[in-house]
Amino acid sequence: MAQSVVYADLRFAKVPAGCSSPCQASETALCEDEAESPYENVQPGKAPAGQDGHGAQPAPGPWRRLRSIPVGLLAACLLLLAIAVALGGCYWQVTRRLQDASRAHAAERGRLSQQASVREQSLEQTRLELEQAQLELAQARAELQRAWLEGNSSRRELGHRDAELERVSGVLGTVQKELRDTQGKLSASESTVSSLRACVQTDCCPSGWVLYRGKCLFISTESKTWRESKSDCERQRALLLVQEPWESWELPVRTEGGCGHPACG
Repeated sequence: MAQSVVYADLRFAKVPAGCSSPCQASETALCEDEAESPYENVQPGKAPAGQDGHGAQPAPGPWRRLRSIPVGLLAACLLLLAIAVALGGCYWQVTRRLQDASRAHAAERGRLSQQASVREQSLEQTRLELEQAQLELAQARAELQRAWLEGNSSRRELGHRDAELERVSGVLGTVQKELRDTQGKLSASESTVSSLRACVQTDCCPSGWVLYRGKCLFISTESKTWRESKSDCERQRALLLVQEPWESWELPVRTEGGCGHPACG
């Protein structure tokens, strides 16, 4: 903002100690200051005496000097007013900018606070989901460990059962073998029983033989040695009876007429 400024030229001069009569009571202090001041107001464009080539000019009077004082004060006031207006404008602009910056800062702080709240909620949700996932992972790990232990137990049980099956298979093979042997013995016993049943008939034994407890015996009345008796039995296709318990006697069996012929004695 442009303002008109009036400048005053000052020069050094010695002023009498007193004050002129036109000074009023309100200007007494100003006159005293002017008497003590070594400065003097001069009109613009006029040089002091002895400085130009036209000779000396008469010094201005006290009244002219007093008129120049309000002009200087007015210029100073206008200058201060211009400075105050400029400072006020600057202050208003700075204040407005500061208010705008404060509002922008408040809005930014609110936005950042809202974003921070949203981030905190998101982080809290993520933390809860992570804890849930960790809990599920721990449960899955425990379930897997239990299944692994059950699998090991099942494998051990299967191994025990395989071993038991092998043992039972071996026992079964032994039992089957014993059963076959028993069946063979049973078949032989049945054949012997059939032969003995056939020999129960009275005409089973040959003439001269004696039926005794299902066996045909021939008792010789001649006195012979053991070798002669054996040879005689062999000729009759029989065996010599030996002196042992009756249950362990071995008698020959001959298929003649459906009857078995035992050994001779």
